[in-house]
Amino acid sequence: MRYTIEHGGEPVTVDVRRLGADRFLVQIGDGPAKVVEAHADAFGVHLLDGPASHRVRLADDGKQAWVRGHAFKAEALDPQAARRRSRQQGGAAGGGDRVITSPMPGRIVKVLVAEGDTVQVGQGVVIVEAMKMENELRAELAGVVASVHCKADDRVEGGARLVVIDPAEG
Repeated sequence: MRYTIEHGGEPVTVDVRRLGADRFLVQIGDGPAKVVEAHADAFGVHLLDGPASHRVRLADDGKQAWVRGHAFKAEALDPQAARRRSRQQGGAAGGGDRVITSPMPGRIVKVLVAEGDTVQVGQGVVIVEAMKMENELRAELAGVVASVHCKADDRVEGGARLVVIDPAEG
């Protein structure tokens, strides 16, 4: 299965092929293919890459993951669909997703921006508490906050639209 993830606002291809019950061959971008073990539990997926161990938490919809506190958007896309989506979102000029959504059901702890604010790539926009952990959702592109659809203490569902950012002109 081929996935396209966003890392640092850039799309990265990840190819995953099952080798056995818990073993997978994984290739990230143009890097070398590696065999990793994966074990799922109620808290996410535990990856063993040789001596390295990584805990990956997944959003209920499977479209976002957290590794060591860093959020990644992920979607299974064939290469043609990835190119088509990039063009629809503005390609390299847009860079990231303009709609910030809740990765899973939770509670809004704090809204860090207001309509009309200028934001930079990586700037925090909303803090969501889910599964007793606070997650700061960050802007994936530079621009101006077009709309805010939540406030502190709101309960939200996974995938709920929280903030919309209009890309910076440039």
